[in-house]
Amino acid sequence: LRESEISHPESIEFSTTQGRTAYAFFYPPTNPGVVAPAGERPPLLVKIAPDLNAAQMAEIADAALDLKLDGLIVGNTTVARPDSLTGRHRGEAGGLSGQPLFTPSTRVLGEIYRLTRGRVPLIGVGGIGGAAEAYAKIRAGASLVQLYTALVYQGPGLIAEINAGLAEMLRRDGFSRMSEAVGADHR
Repeated sequence: LRESEISHPESIEFSTTQGRTAYAFFYPPTNPGVVAPAGERPPLLVKIAPDLNAAQMAEIADAALDLKLDGLIVGNTTVARPDSLTGRHRGEAGGLSGQPLFTPSTRVLGEIYRLTRGRVPLIGVGGIGGAAEAYAKIRAGASLVQLYTALVYQGPGLIAEINAGLAEMLRRDGFSRMSEAVGADHR
């Protein structure tokens, strides 16, 4: 499994790498140098930023479908600085992660799900601090969710809490399995 990150929030010009050209560079057969032993293509997940406009999202969705990507990881860190930030470092450049990322990354996740018509597996990332946020990502179109910042601050017990909360939310909404909830907000 390979993860290629085409969003580089630590780079001033990261948005220039967010289109079809970036996919072609990382993805065989357009780049024959990317091969696994025995000539098989390794699974490839491409991580994109939540700072995309409508045209960029459409281009990425089209490329993901055309190139038959194995999946997209939707919402790397953001370069945006919401007004809700109050800490002394709020103006620093670079990628912002954690709770401020939840709304923009979930918006992009839902739009990518809609644009790909659910045909590309999506991993929801950004601002997941508990079961409610994980469930919102799943309903927006995520087949999987990825944790980082909350896991660092809350510890590994967070995983059991999220699993228990997800099970309850699935029951509440009448779903018998998680796959039924994926993309539910778009049906």
